Amino acid sequence: MAEKIVPLSRRYEAHGEAFEAVTVREPRFEDLLALGEPYEVQRAAGNNVVIENVDTVAAYVRRCVVSPGIEKLGVLELADARLVRDAVIGFFMRTAQAGTE
Repeated sequence: MAEKIVPLSRRYEAHGEAFEAVTVREPRFEDLLALGEPYEVQRAAGNNVVIENVDTVAAYVRRCVVSPGIEKLGVLELADARLVRDAVIGFFMRTAQAGTE
């Protein structure tokens, strides 16, 4: 199973543990069945528009954070929180691109 290590912009401390990176795992088939797709593509004015399902993305992040543990990530600043979210979504983008090749 693939994992990504997301380096953060600074060192954080939460619940007595310091960390500078977050490790996320690739979503599994069981995650996909339980949560569905994190985004959908709609056609608008002749263009494809990607609509993110915020609740589904949040659920994937909660399931896929390996370390330091999801309960510690509440201290992340916005930019770092977005890096973690983007890492999880990146697994879906990678598989979508592979399907078009």
